[in-house]
Order: sequence, then structure tokens, then C-alpha cells
Amino acid sequence: MPALISLLKCCAAIERESAELYHWFSDLFHEDRRAAILWKKSAMEEENHESQFLLAEKLADSMLAIPLQEQGQAEAALERLRTLRRVFQADPPNLVRALETAILLEEELSRFHLENVLLYSNEDHRRMFEAMMAHDRDHAESFKCFFKEMTAAAKSPR
Repeated sequence: MPALISLLKCCAAIERESAELYHWFSDLFHEDRRAAILWKKSAMEEENHESQFLLAEKLADSMLAIPLQEQGQAEAALERLRTLRRVFQADPPNLVRALETAILLEEELSRFHLENVLLYSNEDHRRMFEAMMAHDRDHAESFKCFFKEMTAAAKSPR
């Protein structure tokens, strides 16, 4: 059980770090209303994911679940995310670079979302966490759509 709790804490930290990065992007790109809203929405969804991991941690004693990810992989992902955030804060990206990075980041980090971290032996726990995730949109797809719209608008003749 200690290994499970440690993994859940690390995954919660990944979600927190992602939320902080997206809040920072929302502030950085505040002049582009659509971009700022997308970043803020994504940040809030990451905070929701963090809350789910914290709930799973609290329920860990009563929850029979098998970790599907290695602790070392989660820790390495967290460290890459922290490094990326430090780099961007030292040298802020433009919106295109931020979106490209977010797309790659979301694709990499999706394996650390709760539904991909645990194999539940209790069907009720699985359904409960699936229901909590049901309203979240796929972040990578949201970023890709906005990226396509933005680059298409930039290419169109004025």
C-alpha cells in the first residue's frame, strides 16, 4: 500500500504542476481572450485531476487497486514538467510554441491520469472515478483544435 500511496501522490503533483503551468500560460497570453480561456479551463481540469488523485489516496486503504505505472516513470515525468516550467518562466514562449508543447505534454502525461494509473478490483471504485472524469475534455485535442484554427488564420490572406 505505501507504494500505491507514493504513486498517487506523485501523480497528484504532476496534475498540480500542469495546472500551475496552464495558469501561468493563461496569464501570459491574457491579451488573447480565447487562448486565456483555454489555458484557464485546462488548468482547472488539471486541478480536478489532482483532487481525484488526492481522493484516491484517502481511499487507498479501502480500495483494492493495482498500480499500472512505475513510480520512477511518474517521478521522471514530474521532474521534466518542473524543468519545462522553469525554462518557460525564464524565457517565455510564444503562443504557438506553448500550444505545441502543451500538445506533446498532454500526450505524454495522459498515461498518468487516474484511469490509466490504477487497475481497480472493485467495480464501484472504478465507476466512481470514471464518472468524475466524464466531463473533462481531452486536453490534447482542445489544444490541437485551437492550434489549427490559429495557424489557419495566420495563413489566410487578409
